[in-house]
Amino acid sequence: MSKKPKRDNAYYEQRLKAEFPDVYGDVLAGRISSLRKALVIAGLKPQRTRLEKLKNSWAKATPGERDGFLTWLTITGALPIASAPSSTTALSPEPLPAGTAIASGRYLLPSTITRIRAIMVKRRLKPGDVMLEMGFSSDGQSLARALAKNASLRLAVIAGLEAWLRTHED
Repeated sequence: MSKKPKRDNAYYEQRLKAEFPDVYGDVLAGRISSLRKALVIAGLKPQRTRLEKLKNSWAKATPGERDGFLTWLTITGALPIASAPSSTTALSPEPLPAGTAIASGRYLLPSTITRIRAIMVKRRLKPGDVMLEMGFSSDGQSLARALAKNASLRLAVIAGLEAWLRTHED
């Protein structure tokens, strides 16, 4: 039985050069940014779907990244509460002692993010709901970004979160 031929980038580049010289010329000239895009245009390789890209990224993610992604899905409402990662749902954060900082400047501390996520999961809230409870507009984009990507928040929102945490922690 013969050995399966090697199908690496060099093979596909040679095929592109021989069968589609105009597309290959565009790659060399820089009008097409990558060999993969040129192969898709020429029809030598299929375009990957978003699902295939997500599966590939999931396979490469660390357990911490996967847990963070599942938490984000739960917070945004895309994943039911029952499917939330076990480390998030098992959290029972300690009450916030008086005078404890919840942020460093305009950025939430990791322990604060954990507390907020735990309360949100427990009460089945979305970031917009939390913002409404604190008296801000229902657009929870800034809070969602702060929880998922450690983005900065307005100081008024941080002060509101501090009061909200004291109110809702058991």
